[in-house]
Amino acid sequence: MTRAYDNGTPGRAPWDRRGSGRARTAAPRRGTRAPLLVAVSGPDHTGKSSLVRALAAALRRRGFAVATLHCYGCVLCRWFPVPPRVRDEGEPGGTGAGGRVRRAARPERRGSWFRRAHAYVDAAELDLRIRAARAAVSVGAGARGRRAAVVLTDRGPLDGLVKFDLPPGRGAARYFARIAGRYGLTLLPETLPDTLADRGWEAAAGSPAAWWARHRTWAARLPRVVRLDGEGAPATVAATALGRVLDSVHLDSVRHESAWQRSAPDEGTRPGGPERRPRVVVSIYDDAENSDYRGGGALVVEKLARRLAEHYDVTVVTAGRRSGTVRRHGVRYVRLPVCRAGPRAGQLLFLALLPLAARRIPHDVWLESFTPPFSTSFLPLVSRAPVVGIDQGRSAEALWRRYHLPFFLVERLGLRCYRHIVVLNEADASAVRRLSPRADVHVIANGVETRQLDDARLGSGDSILFLGRIDTWTKGLDLLLDAYASARPPMELVLAGSGTPAEERRLAQLVAGHGSRVRWVGYADEELKRRLLRDSAFLVVPSRHETFCLVALEGMSYGKPVLHFDLPALRWMRGGGDVAVPPFDTAAFGERMRALATDPALRGRLGRQAGLAAQHYTWDEMTGRYLALTRRLVEGPAASRSGPRKDGGVPWQTTR
Repeated sequence: MTRAYDNGTPGRAPWDRRGSGRARTAAPRRGTRAPLLVAVSGPDHTGKSSLVRALAAALRRRGFAVATLHCYGCVLCRWFPVPPRVRDEGEPGGTGAGGRVRRAARPERRGSWFRRAHAYVDAAELDLRIRAARAAVSVGAGARGRRAAVVLTDRGPLDGLVKFDLPPGRGAARYFARIAGRYGLTLLPETLPDTLADRGWEAAAGSPAAWWARHRTWAARLPRVVRLDGEGAPATVAATALGRVLDSVHLDSVRHESAWQRSAPDEGTRPGGPERRPRVVVSIYDDAENSDYRGGGALVVEKLARRLAEHYDVTVVTAGRRSGTVRRHGVRYVRLPVCRAGPRAGQLLFLALLPLAARRIPHDVWLESFTPPFSTSFLPLVSRAPVVGIDQGRSAEALWRRYHLPFFLVERLGLRCYRHIVVLNEADASAVRRLSPRADVHVIANGVETRQLDDARLGSGDSILFLGRIDTWTKGLDLLLDAYASARPPMELVLAGSGTPAEERRLAQLVAGHGSRVRWVGYADEELKRRLLRDSAFLVVPSRHETFCLVALEGMSYGKPVLHFDLPALRWMRGGGDVAVPPFDTAAFGERMRALATDPALRGRLGRQAGLAAQHYTWDEMTGRYLALTRRLVEGPAASRSGPRKDGGVPWQTTR
């Protein structure tokens, strides 16, 4: 994990050591506010310039005054290129002139004196150009009566930090950090390294993967950086970016009004005191660093926390091998030391410690992702603030069928304590309404990055893909291998995922009996996952129990059909390029597997349906609905405690 060091001061990077002291600027006047600064950053060939043009045009159509800056370096960059330096293997570039090692043993003196001076000049020119653009657009906005002004910069402080790559403590790095603190938003459209190579990446610049690694490392240290899926269609990327800019404009307006109210002497507010942002806590056992799980729930919480962090102080409580607190992407992560007890005992300890954490961590709203085996932890009984239960893994009924232990009795009792519950599909919504009639049940599906369908690749692929957590019984891997062995489709079966050591040993034994036609590749990071999804013919989901199956939605976004058992929780895919067979009928599963593997035209038709259906489920929509629910609970305490409406309805749903 990239550790994001943050001193808790909004708009200031942690290595910026300026003293606090008295405010250096006068109180804002009502009706005036500084233009919003937005940067589009990333390596070359990521489409930054076209995205800036699209954003500028869209904002002007909405009545904004817009100025654009192309920050391709300072005056020295045009005269003298940035000198090379020694780089570790995998970093962009190579050795210095003549192959000599330059200060490699002393990172604090990284780079020549000219490089460090050049960084100061680059930062100073960027600072001056930004100030001039903000002044000019402010005058233009006032003259034309525009409601708001935005300055869009093609590149920004993040690119300067990546370009010179000086230690965070150096003066030039702190200068770039201060400039980054004035930005309301930095957009980072991410692409695959192969995409950059296809768009004309110069080999002399080094590895695209290394440049992306450096951008992500520095992005984690800066405030208000939003990562976008640059692999999508340009119109889709621009629409997503526009939504984030409009959200930032709204938040900036709220902050400006709050600052004016605090500075007004006749409003009865305490002058000079900083405004406390509402505090939101999200709890989940799973985490991206938890090698035993690393499921879809961790990704959902990460997306949700980063969206909420644009408006609130967000803390994520999760499990770890040792206690500690880290901060990344503006979100504080608190780890409860339970993982050393093992995956099952760790879950029980996490459920036991969660009420204690709720008593110690201040919060205005708590979002709890349910944890097996009991799902609920009775948090509403110990918290004075609203608690929202998120049903991403309510598995007590499945554990009863597997182990014959009555975990569901505790789950049913706990569900009655919650006044607000979020589920991922209508089948679970009906079940939760029966178990907890007083709860206000919201259906919010998972999301995915929208991608443009490639007609040339529809129906293509040379393998059958299973992607997910390795849990042989729950995920139905034994059923999948039996169906594959009986049908013998003319394609290789690829299994990707990781789990507990015991589950991985069990899967290894099962795979060993099927020869070379079944291949298990282990844990799939983001790059490998994208490649597997792109090159597969279709996905298989042989699960015995699911709540939504985010992996299926990701496959659909790539235009891949999904073969699955007809579980109630998976019926959201109906008509969306899916193929459903009766639950746990391995013979029927094998027959449909063979039919899909031998019919590219069928895969193409189903793949197009899948890709179009996936466009109804986006991360922006999902996180936006969570944001609307959180805002309602934060801003309307009376409404949040009043329970469901008398007509039995729910305020909004995400079902199609």
